[in-house]
Amino acid sequence: MPSTLRITGLATGLDVDNMVKQLMQAERVKVDKVKQDKQLIEWKQELYREIIGDLMSFKNTYFDVLNKDKYILSSNNLTPYTVSIDSNAPLKVSATSDAQTGQYEIKVLNLAKSAGVNKNLNDGATLDSKLSDVDINASFIKINYNGVEKEISLDSSMKLRDLINKINIETAGAVKARFSELTKTLTFETSKTGSSASLNVSFLDSNKNVIETLNGQGQNAIVSIKEPGNSNFIQVEKETNTFTIDGVVYTLNGVTEGDVSIKFTVNINSQPVIDKIKEFVNKYNEIIDKINKKLSEKRNYSYKPLTEDQKKELKEDEIKKWEEKAKEGLLKGDSILENLVFNLRQAFFEKVEGIGITLQEIGLSTSSDYTQKGKIVIDETKLKTALETRGQEVINLLVKTSDIAYDPNKTYSSRQDRNKQIGIFQRIKDILEDNIRTTRNSSGKKGVLLEKAGVKGDVTEFNSLLSKEIKEKERLISDLEKKLFDKQEKYYKDFAKLEKAMQKFNDQANWLYSQIGAMNK
Repeated sequence: MPSTLRITGLATGLDVDNMVKQLMQAERVKVDKVKQDKQLIEWKQELYREIIGDLMSFKNTYFDVLNKDKYILSSNNLTPYTVSIDSNAPLKVSATSDAQTGQYEIKVLNLAKSAGVNKNLNDGATLDSKLSDVDINASFIKINYNGVEKEISLDSSMKLRDLINKINIETAGAVKARFSELTKTLTFETSKTGSSASLNVSFLDSNKNVIETLNGQGQNAIVSIKEPGNSNFIQVEKETNTFTIDGVVYTLNGVTEGDVSIKFTVNINSQPVIDKIKEFVNKYNEIIDKINKKLSEKRNYSYKPLTEDQKKELKEDEIKKWEEKAKEGLLKGDSILENLVFNLRQAFFEKVEGIGITLQEIGLSTSSDYTQKGKIVIDETKLKTALETRGQEVINLLVKTSDIAYDPNKTYSSRQDRNKQIGIFQRIKDILEDNIRTTRNSSGKKGVLLEKAGVKGDVTEFNSLLSKEIKEKERLISDLEKKLFDKQEKYYKDFAKLEKAMQKFNDQANWLYSQIGAMNK
């Protein structure tokens, strides 16, 4: 507001500034009330955002697939089985909960291979060479792969790299073409491996007569495996180099020499899994505890946000303590947070379909203390036994997936079919998505909590419901401040008129006194 230099009270002797201030106090109360309302909304938004931050940190720690060590939805992170194998072995081995413990032996006789053919080009060939310059004078290429036929038209002005890209696109990657500048070889190869993979490449002239035909056939992986308790190797053929047999996952990347076998041991070590589950549950309990405290915290209505004048009369630590009291209970009974807690509790105790084990059987339950409201208690002995005797069932109970995808357009309660099928930790991830999702659904809405309070670094920081309420209060405060200024100016003008009238009266009185004095001489 513009400032005005005023010289007041000279004629009347009145303390005009103080009188105007007193007159304005009643009007100032209206502005202070709106400012207090705005402050409460800002505090409420801060409390929401603190919870949002906790949930986002929880999600990023345990539900980010790139965070491999902490990713709680990985069955590998929850299996109690470990494998000891020479790091230089030509294969990798991992074990699921269906594996048998003990020592294994394996011989890798063949790797699975795709069907491939080669065409030799001339010495000057490069990726930017025209087809006519590298002795490819065909008008068409017909490719048969795994029972599928594709015919691709060629142009003599087409470059070699264009041909390669066209083949990769036309076959949707089922046949990959590549060129080696070192060997001057154009290679066609199926993405599928195994003996059922086949490839036939024919170069045709403009009349579609065959100029040249190249044929290739895939190859199976062949291994011999001796499992614990067996005295003989059993030979197995597989179409891929990664496969699972009796709960053991094999990934082949080389063959063994001669009759040499690779030995490895499958062991049970449930403690790392228990530690991972404990860490996850402890962090979950921290968040639940924090939210529950906010939901049950009583509001002290005698502690309202301080006005600017009130703050001037207090010390900094006194202001801090007062505001801490004023913030209490702002989220008491909040419907969004109550719904969040309810859904999280339901996620733990609603039955997972097709799983023959319960939460109680693996040692997880709610606290018997009612005040803990949904916090999870772990019986480590039960959990250890369940992991070591019914490991796969434990994994399924916690991280089982569903063919029904998460749908942000539906509420948690309306996704009954998916909820019944997925494991407990999968359900928790869905609930987090419902509340702190940064992507939009078909209605343009993000997570419920983000729509309510927003989060820094996202567009909701400025267009959430609470942000809009704050802006509305700021607009109202601005309007009231303008009205206050106008009214204050009116008071000063009124007093100025009084000053002017009093000055005129004083001047007249002085003249009269001077006349009377002259008459008495």
